[in-house]
Amino acid sequence: MIFADNLYWSEHAAERRDYILANLREGRFQIAAHLITEAKAPNLYEIYSAASLPDFPMGTDELRVLGIGYGYRDTLRLLCHMIEERYGK
Repeated sequence: MIFADNLYWSEHAAERRDYILANLREGRFQIAAHLITEAKAPNLYEIYSAASLPDFPMGTDELRVLGIGYGYRDTLRLLCHMIEERYGK
């Protein structure tokens, strides 16, 4: 798993940053954390539940994480922010 240099954090994920990163590094099961990754064209981003990472088909070494959210709604808010920042309002 590759983390972007300017990793985006949602409001709730930022409060749990150390906890989430430790769990991701150690491959521990996390239900509430979601990863926003680069997608293949024509899509911009993809959202994966961190709980699905142990079964991720292409392996986590190929995953470039651009943002982390905690809870699905929180992740969607972060995704909207990332899109607005990329394309303007």
